[in-house]
Amino acid sequence: MTTAELRAKLSVIEPTEAMYTGITASDLPALEQLLTDREDWVAARSVFAASRVGGSAAAAFLSKAAADKRAPVRVAVAVAVGQRPIVLPDNTLIHLLNDSDVGVRKFAPQAVKAENGIELRTVLTRVAKEDAVPAVRENAAEALRRIH
Repeated sequence: MTTAELRAKLSVIEPTEAMYTGITASDLPALEQLLTDREDWVAARSVFAASRVGGSAAAAFLSKAAADKRAPVRVAVAVAVGQRPIVLPDNTLIHLLNDSDVGVRKFAPQAVKAENGIELRTVLTRVAKEDAVPAVRENAAEALRRIH
């Protein structure tokens, strides 16, 4: 699909799983274009679309999106990866767990998988004990239970 076709497909007012139907790895370059869209919601939906593609190219896309300057895009990465069998690199997840935005930190623990390494578990343990926000601490503690 072209970037314009993907933008139109992802622009439905009420998002559903059906809007992601037909998006494949060949659409990742167009999704990368949408990631740079000035509208946060368009960039965030490109993240959700890429998460449904899966594979190493999609994981690379999501790692790039995790470094986006916009908090809604970083939140989308944490949520999307938490919903899918995608394993992001430990350093990407550590960045999300230490994010200055509470929304990112709230959802980042859900993106941690059993396949991630010990350093990430150490950070997750610290977040579960020390984060200033109770919901973030609870989500981190739940993630630790889930991955053990």
